[in-house]
Amino acid sequence: MAMLFACVSPALGQLPAPPVVGTGPLQVGGYGALTLSFAERPEPAHAVEVSELAVAVLAWGQISPRTSYLAELDMAKRTSETWTGRETDRRLAPVRMYLEYTASDLLRFRAGRFLTPIGQWNEQHAEPLTWTPTRPLTTYLPFAKSLNGLLVAGEGSAGGHDLGYAVYWAPSLDLDRDLSAEESRFVNAFGARVAGVARPGLTLGLSVARIRRSRPIEEADTTGAEVGEGREEDGSGRALLGADVRWETGRVDLSAEANWLAAAEGAPYEGGASGTAAVRVYGPLWTVLRGETYRPVDGRSVRIGFAGVTVRTGPHLVLKAGRQFLHHPSSRIPDGWFLSFSSLF
Repeated sequence: MAMLFACVSPALGQLPAPPVVGTGPLQVGGYGALTLSFAERPEPAHAVEVSELAVAVLAWGQISPRTSYLAELDMAKRTSETWTGRETDRRLAPVRMYLEYTASDLLRFRAGRFLTPIGQWNEQHAEPLTWTPTRPLTTYLPFAKSLNGLLVAGEGSAGGHDLGYAVYWAPSLDLDRDLSAEESRFVNAFGARVAGVARPGLTLGLSVARIRRSRPIEEADTTGAEVGEGREEDGSGRALLGADVRWETGRVDLSAEANWLAAAEGAPYEGGASGTAAVRVYGPLWTVLRGETYRPVDGRSVRIGFAGVTVRTGPHLVLKAGRQFLHHPSSRIPDGWFLSFSSLF
């Protein structure tokens, strides 16, 4: 975590479930983000809207030489990056809140609420650390962004290559009832992720899981149902497979993620792939391109493109601007212009 707040730079490929880093009983940080959109579809837009607003506070520290903790709270959160694509507002929502015991570099135990270790984007979700003002569907639709449970993780090296692993279990604990009704969440999950540095700048990862999701019924958005109502669950466990890659140099950052979720009773298979290319033009200015395909959205496949620029001026301001466009209109995905301001503090 200390590395995340040392400076604002392109987010580096990382090993799964990175350990809490820091000295002393308490360290505090956070980030803020504001994303404005002018969507031309699915509905005609006549004014700029706020599509993302986030203020998050993080606290971490050591309880003993081997025991540490981390908490991340969304103090304010407005987003349309939900399972249904509808806007949601939250206050004081825990994103992460866990204790961690380190037996050795190869063996750490974590208990509480933590980010689901699938792919790289989900564990580097803070706006100042990502390239685009919109998030790929592949990085959150197939699975819940956070889970409540237990995790075993570690890092080491083999043949001169850094390697890491994470194995996690989310039991049937209904602790997310008061969170957003528009979010997907786990009924239960068991999974693992492994990743390694194949060569300097090149990180490869694989994810596998067996999950059951609870998700909102898309047709229930006007019923006024409370959290926990208007939802449906997978009838059985579903296999999830994922892969990710990232290659970084001083001038180029290429990354890609793919996830596939098997079909279940009454639910077709879904999944997709997303790729992002960022190239430094001059100093803090980068050009960014992203392409994605995902199935199903609105009952069919969707293809999404993004083209824009990102300016990383220093630790206090990251600017992103660009155009997101779709091959076919979708009621869940905006098609238009986006402008983002974000900062670590």
